[in-house]
Amino acid sequence: MSSLSNCIKMAIILKSRGITKIEILAKELNVSTRQIQTYKKQLDEAGIWINSKPGKYGGYELIGNPLINLNLSEKDLIILDTINEQLKHDNNIYQSEFSNIINIVRSSINQLNHDKNIMEYFTLQPKCNSDNNKQKRTCEAIIYSYITKKKLEIKYHSLSSGLSKRIVHPYAITSYKGDFYMVAFCEKRQKVLDFKICRIEEYNTLEENYSIDENFSSENYIKNCIGIYKGNEIKVILEIRNDFRYIIKEKIWVDNQKITDFDDYILFEANMRGYNEIKSWILSMGSNVKVIEPENLKMDIIEDLKLSLASYSK
Repeated sequence: MSSLSNCIKMAIILKSRGITKIEILAKELNVSTRQIQTYKKQLDEAGIWINSKPGKYGGYELIGNPLINLNLSEKDLIILDTINEQLKHDNNIYQSEFSNIINIVRSSINQLNHDKNIMEYFTLQPKCNSDNNKQKRTCEAIIYSYITKKKLEIKYHSLSSGLSKRIVHPYAITSYKGDFYMVAFCEKRQKVLDFKICRIEEYNTLEENYSIDENFSSENYIKNCIGIYKGNEIKVILEIRNDFRYIIKEKIWVDNQKITDFDDYILFEANMRGYNEIKSWILSMGSNVKVIEPENLKMDIIEDLKLSLASYSK
């Protein structure tokens, strides 16, 4: 549990129990008595006053009632629990921290030991198969680099060029299909790229500072992309039939999409980026889709299907 979470939990314990010995607090928070003294100092600095009472029945006590009444309903708590279940089944790297926050919230309103009544949640997509603790440490280094505006040297495994050292300027952290990515300017490539965080094998914060390009906008960076890939924008027109026409209509793939209904098919039109992702998306629809435009996309998909068929013929 983080230092901040432990500070909050310590204050909540003192609020509910009154005077509590340091040894008991240390045992409940699974830290040393010295760390409890550090938490007291941090709480004092935050304006949450902790008094030390000497003697046989002494200990720490909370002065006043500084904790905010969250006034959460049972419905609010069920929503938090449901999100927690989703993070757990998605193998999100911050699930345990989120679970700790929920416990702190529940303990602050005396509902720590509650009877859960949460609808079961499960995910059908593959889970991230990597070291969550390592990813969290990497994310913390990226965030520190961003806050201090110090360049980050990473050893990164690229699928196209293998393992290499890069010096990057972190701009943002994003997620896609359960994986976390760092959006950063790469000095080697001289452009903003996406770096999959689980592929960062080593990192080192440098002393040299960087500044973020004033023209960079995360909204523009992902505009009209249906995946993590970027690239030039193309006009896509598809004829989609059978059940897939309903599936496609159920989502906003890009903001500028236009869908026209006909008796037995829909016409999907959009300006899109991420050529490889667009191809993969179309191929996933099998014989239910026909590419009207652009012509080169149609020919590339035909070629991919021929190669796939040839591999099965061997």
